[in-house]
Amino acid sequence: MITSIVKKVKKKYNVDIDVTLTDRSVILKGEMSDWKDIVDVGKMFVDKKSNRRVVNDIVLKGYVPSKEYLPDIRDDSLQDTRWNVVVIGAGIIGCSVARELSQLNASVLVVEKHSDVAHGASGANDGMVHAGIDLKGKSLKLHYVVRGNAMYGKVCEQLGVDFRRDGQYVIFKDRLMRFLAKSMLVRARKHNIPSVTIIGKEMARLEPAVASYCKGALRIGSTGAVSPYKLTIAYAENACTNGVKFSFDTAVQSMVRVGRRVTAVVTNRGTLFADVVINCAGVFADKVAEMAQDRYFSIHPRKGTDLLLDKNAPDLPQHAISLSPTLKGMRANKNTKGGGIVITVDGNVLLGPDAIETPEREDVSTTQQSVDNVFNKQKLCFPPLQKSSVIAYFSGVRASTYEEDFIIERSGEVDNLIHVAGIQSPGLTAAPAIALDVKEMAVSALKDSGVDVTYKQNWQPVRKPPVCIRQLDRQTQQKYISQNPDYGTIVCRCEEVSLGEIKDAVNNNLGVATVDGVKRRVRAGMGRCQGGFCMPVVMKTIAQCKKTDISQVRKGDIGSNLCYGEIKDKYRREE
Repeated sequence: MITSIVKKVKKKYNVDIDVTLTDRSVILKGEMSDWKDIVDVGKMFVDKKSNRRVVNDIVLKGYVPSKEYLPDIRDDSLQDTRWNVVVIGAGIIGCSVARELSQLNASVLVVEKHSDVAHGASGANDGMVHAGIDLKGKSLKLHYVVRGNAMYGKVCEQLGVDFRRDGQYVIFKDRLMRFLAKSMLVRARKHNIPSVTIIGKEMARLEPAVASYCKGALRIGSTGAVSPYKLTIAYAENACTNGVKFSFDTAVQSMVRVGRRVTAVVTNRGTLFADVVINCAGVFADKVAEMAQDRYFSIHPRKGTDLLLDKNAPDLPQHAISLSPTLKGMRANKNTKGGGIVITVDGNVLLGPDAIETPEREDVSTTQQSVDNVFNKQKLCFPPLQKSSVIAYFSGVRASTYEEDFIIERSGEVDNLIHVAGIQSPGLTAAPAIALDVKEMAVSALKDSGVDVTYKQNWQPVRKPPVCIRQLDRQTQQKYISQNPDYGTIVCRCEEVSLGEIKDAVNNNLGVATVDGVKRRVRAGMGRCQGGFCMPVVMKTIAQCKKTDISQVRKGDIGSNLCYGEIKDKYRREE
């Protein structure tokens, strides 16, 4: 089989590929001149029957990768510290795992190279809680998405996070796709996905703007919406309340492995020791695996761009909708749902994302081409859309494996290492269920390491939601303002965020105090002006609360200081 695939590659791309087989991997080496072709070749070697994973080391000719972001700080704050569990990465997976681990009488540390949680894909996606209707076969992705979706109501209630289960509509432009959609009803029953139906003229009544072309729709009632970064923050804060420690601006540089165990983790803040290490490093998960001499899979980054619309813009859809793909489109885009129109939990309309293969793991830039493609595609779905309604756009990078499935398992080579990798879309949906199983893996690994594992009697699963003045009735608002007048001072007019809420965000128990950290927590700066009016007050508030000079206030990561002194004072001295 391998020989025949090598011949196909030679015939199609006119390149010679070296292939090495191991018990767990098929390793590819060579050189090609197009990144998309490299990805396509990697997919050609996927063989789910053999359970070998693809390690694609084919290099892109002439390509020099961008330098990885690493925090410009070195100290010994973690030197010689010892932990029962170290979690690498503070995205939605790392933070949900940390919260589950906080139930144990164990010391748990989460290390994150950025200055806040949810920095990567967890903070740059559409927030849709998927039903799993588009997933096929006996994949881990399908298993965890269906389980995770069912858990969302309880999890969000416990963590004090807004969650809406308003459903999703996949619109048919022709009667053939409506006929073929009946297979989705069969799939839904088979995989226990509730509330999936086919509707006809009702769709045009729900969204009159689609009446000219709509031939019906597939209604998926269990689809929901959540703020991905607020959920990640809530998981982290609840974990922190229950004793988990977080170390931000902390990059894992290497690991020391002796025999079948990782004995030490080397970071820019010292060398630490752990009984169990959990790899939740997102797009760098294969790099972390390599540090432990356990690289048996590859991550190929996939970038997606989303557009955010002004919630007050006219002629916006009222439901999450998307166009049913054509048969041709389904064959051409097997590994992406193709994006759609999402109503966020905060009431904005979000368009996208697209899906672009890229060799860059941290390139979150947006291009005019992606913005245009996303907008034009979704305008086909909802013709009244206007580009003037777009107030922001952003990109995230998904951590795809060549098998297009999750990797959730204890390492077969390193006894105290757990991999949670390849958690691309819809990893947000799957996170609650993934965290449960990873906790059990960690308990098993701890026991194998000789650690007696017990559960806390006083574990607190409930996180009190932060005050949100704009969501309260007038009487309740007055109650809060009488207790704290800062709740009556509106700083962000677009999102109606008060000074009291900003101070609460700055004083969060994770210790995050950046402009972006405040923005994610209370939405100050997320409106039409994108912080043009409120940012100076946010910066001043951070400086006052942290008793530091405003020149030390950062937008986000280390080095992102927003100002460096007072211009007027400089001019006075020169005079």
